[in-house]
Amino acid sequence: MNTPRKERISKEEALNFLLTHIIVERGESLMLDQLTLFNLTNLAQQAVKQISESEGIIPHEVIETLAAEFMENNA
Repeated sequence: MNTPRKERISKEEALNFLLTHIIVERGESLMLDQLTLFNLTNLAQQAVKQISESEGIIPHEVIETLAAEFMENNA
């Protein structure tokens, strides 16, 4: 039987890191309306999935890459 992998990071932690990276580290501003928050939450879930599927992946690098793509697409 295939047992589910233990998440290395929670969706909440990923979302927190994502927002911190975008707003604090990159100095970007965000309008947190329903759609943006929905998209960021989905992005955090995508990060959790990618991080959980690979042992050697570095969590902050995954999240920073997804954040860069998000900002590029929403500029």
